[in-house]
Amino acid sequence: MVALLVAGTGMVLIPRDSGTPPPVSFSEAALTDASKETVGLLESAQALSAADGQSAKIPGLGDLVTLLTTHTRALMVPEDATGAVSTHPTPPATPATNTTSATPATRASLLEELAVSGRKRLAAAREADGGIARLLASVGTAQLLRAETLAAQWQLPLPGDPSADSKAPLPSTVPAATPTAAACPSVSPTPEPSSATTDAALAAAVRSQQEAVYAYQVALKRLDNSAGTAAARDLEVHVLLLRQAEALTRANCGDVPVSTAGYQLPDLFAKDPAAALAALETSSLPGLGDLVALSTGETRGWAVDGLLAAARRSLAWGAALPALPGLKLDAEGLPPLPAAGAASPPATPSADR
Repeated sequence: MVALLVAGTGMVLIPRDSGTPPPVSFSEAALTDASKETVGLLESAQALSAADGQSAKIPGLGDLVTLLTTHTRALMVPEDATGAVSTHPTPPATPATNTTSATPATRASLLEELAVSGRKRLAAAREADGGIARLLASVGTAQLLRAETLAAQWQLPLPGDPSADSKAPLPSTVPAATPTAAACPSVSPTPEPSSATTDAALAAAVRSQQEAVYAYQVALKRLDNSAGTAAARDLEVHVLLLRQAEALTRANCGDVPVSTAGYQLPDLFAKDPAAALAALETSSLPGLGDLVALSTGETRGWAVDGLLAAARRSLAWGAALPALPGLKLDAEGLPPLPAAGAASPPATPSADR
């Protein structure tokens, strides 16, 4: 009888809330996991720093505490505060408390946890929703590269497989050739540079690589010895990245920006070409972060790997890497950490959430 009544009137019966919590999205789970693990890293770094005043004895430890504090605060920010484009808002992750392990932290254990955390964040960035993906990619890049830096400073091996972290953004081959008209029935017009679309982000990536190729060609004539060798190697990388960015643009049914004959480079290229290349690589990070947030699939993977590689090149040329590479976020505007001992919601989703 109820079924007939519903069918005849077009009404929809909404069952009572069974008390079962809604399923947790991948993005929410990844953000919560990142927050919890980063809090644990911060506590381990603080404990190691406090042990007999080690912060003054261990190079880089104080800077690591500062970095992890920024990451912990950033992971408390809701998705839209990081320039999110996803339509699935996620509540802010709240740092966990009392996560410090009973085993005292050591430089080796902290290094391992930091590298593992960085790789996990980068892996999750490939699947998460837009704004959260960008945040995870930024945090993961900074943590993994800081682990590499500290491994060198502390003369300890980097845990895991470092070769997997330095792989090219894509294999040496470029993606499939330009799709046919049937595959792209409605090719989008050339996007506005300021529009937040995948097409616009890809177009910006192409233009960035075009400029990088030109800049490296100019710098190569002014660099000698090992710096010249490094510039020649990076020039080859950017030539490949340009082909890949162009191919990805076509695969996404976008228009490839036309290259220009030359670019107006800063005076720094004449005075200090190495510093100019460092600034060039660093300036590419926000655009790659945009592409992470605005893309999916193969393009997203290319952008995540490209962000890590560009940040690594920035460091190699002597740049100071920002705490959140690829994110235009003022660290001063982040929320403060909860006061010690203050009550906070659970770090993992609960049934009454």
